[in-house]
Amino acid sequence: MASVVLLDIQRMSSEDGPGLRTTAFLKGCPLNCPWCHNPESISFKPQVLWHGTRCIGCAGCVKVCPLHGIELKPGGLERSSACIGCFACCEECPAGAHEGKGHETEVKALARQLVKDRAYWGKDGGVTLSGGEALMQEGMVDLLCILKFAGVHTALDTCGFVPAARLERALAYTDLVLYDLKLADPVEHKELTGVSNAVILDNLKTVAAWAVKGGRLWIRTPIIPGATDSAANISGIAAILNALPEGAVERWELCAFNNLCGAKYKSLGLSWAYEGIPLMEKAMLEALVALAEQTDCCPNIRWTGAAQRTADSTS
Repeated sequence: MASVVLLDIQRMSSEDGPGLRTTAFLKGCPLNCPWCHNPESISFKPQVLWHGTRCIGCAGCVKVCPLHGIELKPGGLERSSACIGCFACCEECPAGAHEGKGHETEVKALARQLVKDRAYWGKDGGVTLSGGEALMQEGMVDLLCILKFAGVHTALDTCGFVPAARLERALAYTDLVLYDLKLADPVEHKELTGVSNAVILDNLKTVAAWAVKGGRLWIRTPIIPGATDSAANISGIAAILNALPEGAVERWELCAFNNLCGAKYKSLGLSWAYEGIPLMEKAMLEALVALAEQTDCCPNIRWTGAAQRTADSTS
């Protein structure tokens, strides 16, 4: 049985599909979006997050690092960028200052771990596979198969830039697809994510054909200041959705920009292009929803996440 590189498991999630869900986040993403709120999910390799405020200065990690890449200096601990992700420092640290992300696990073992949460899901919940990009790992099809035959409601959160054949095999064991559409313009898409949206749009047609035969398809668009938040982009995505078979798209979520992930970038030793950018105003998100609704591309359009209240907002 195949294995996968697991990033994390989030329990009691209410934002990754219907009901309460257990979301498994997998390592690795073929896109490189500058606004990504899970930067630790982009690389396919194991990584160590460094939380300096937790460090107690015991220097245990200094002794166990096989590369001698950790030094305790007067100003605090310094880590080398040549980390190989062996997690020796994580295992040694008593304070959790070193946090390992990216553990290889067998698919059957992961399935058993996920199914343990069944009592919390209720009639609408289940398991969502996310990332990174879950379908970049071959073992995800096996995992979906095991979960489906265990009677679990399965949801797949995908950016769409995945092997077409693997996507088709995964759909056979999937109840709901959460499909990201970030940018309608192919040039802008490549400039901001590193890849063209041609594969994404082709795969969307496959998912839409599956949806009209009994599957469920939700579209997700991250609303990023200065990147995806233009009226032209929303109208462009709406045109893409209107070209799909009638009834294919059940819901379209405009996901408000999340500015709470800056600490993750710092813990990876990275800078973040959106550092200091505030949450979007509620009025703007509502205006984008109203614009999308005018296109009649989907019966259920909403914005999700957190936003600033505008001066005249009472709710």
